[in-house]
Amino acid sequence: CGRVSNDFVLALQHVSTAQAVACAARSVESAQTFADKLNIPKAYGTYDELLADDSVDIVYVGNVHAFRRQIGEKCLMAGKNVLLEKPFACKAEDAEYLVKLARSKNLFCMEGMWTRFFPAVEQARRLVMEEKIIGEVVSVYSDFNFNASDSEEYPESFVYTRKVGGGASLLVAPYPVAAATLFFDGVAPEKCMAVGQLDPLTGVDLQAAAVLNFAPTGDVAPAMDEGQKEENTPKLPGSGVASLSYGLLGESEEETVVLGTKGRLVIKSPGHCPTQLSISLKATGRGNAAATMLYDFPLPKDDGGYFYPNSAGFAYEAAAVARCIAAGLKEVPQFSLDETLNSASILEIILKQIGVKYFDEE
Repeated sequence: CGRVSNDFVLALQHVSTAQAVACAARSVESAQTFADKLNIPKAYGTYDELLADDSVDIVYVGNVHAFRRQIGEKCLMAGKNVLLEKPFACKAEDAEYLVKLARSKNLFCMEGMWTRFFPAVEQARRLVMEEKIIGEVVSVYSDFNFNASDSEEYPESFVYTRKVGGGASLLVAPYPVAAATLFFDGVAPEKCMAVGQLDPLTGVDLQAAAVLNFAPTGDVAPAMDEGQKEENTPKLPGSGVASLSYGLLGESEEETVVLGTKGRLVIKSPGHCPTQLSISLKATGRGNAAATMLYDFPLPKDDGGYFYPNSAGFAYEAAAVARCIAAGLKEVPQFSLDETLNSASILEIILKQIGVKYFDEE
């Protein structure tokens, strides 16, 4: 019952189709304190007690990263739908196991990539992927860096503790990775190259940069397509690159820029929970602008009490989950389980390349 769980529950005040009916922690005292603070009717001192509660339709799991597989498995084996905070798992094989289990049990399961549900991101996807407003996607630039020492004690905090799944790649990298895959239609990159710095004392990665290369999905470029009237680019369909930066040392702009043949789209800061995006369309010739558009999507209003920026936006994710469960769906279209597996695979490649040991390695 930590800070992210606090924010998720608070945001449910904006979702008429969902409510927190129970919570569980490793001690009943901790669970009761959390329940009292957030007006949750029932508090349990074990997860098994919560899973035996028939009033629980879905379990939100926001515990430390290293226990994602263990608690996710427990929920699914008990026949409960589950929403696992990101990262979905600390290892790709654990993610694969949980997805296979959920599908075999015919249960709803998803990774809590809440960014995908923000109206600004939904609009960005429509404009770029469906309306093709900026033409063919050429590249994606996405960053998420913050100074963790502002709020976390070094080296005691879980953020710096490898054994519980700490480190930049598991804590913040899922966001820029998901930004990249969104605008390359969820496909796996052909190649991933990463560099980064490890903390010699704790063994966690403190920052990294990665470049993803996406292979063509077709072999005829618009410039060579006689039926193509809108584009004259030699870029093959689906091909492109993504440049990602993330870390725990300094604060970056935290934006996602999508570059296209006809312009660019910017998901404004904070890019992982945005309320604004802009589009700049180019005119013929280099450096000539045709139009600029700004989109604004204000958050739901409330009395606050959140630990993190824009956490009222958890309501968008929760509402989508409620709709899916009501409709009998087992995944959300905004971030499918296949995308979760793709993200887990990319993260594992990055972790190996920069030399981070698994959380369960000595």
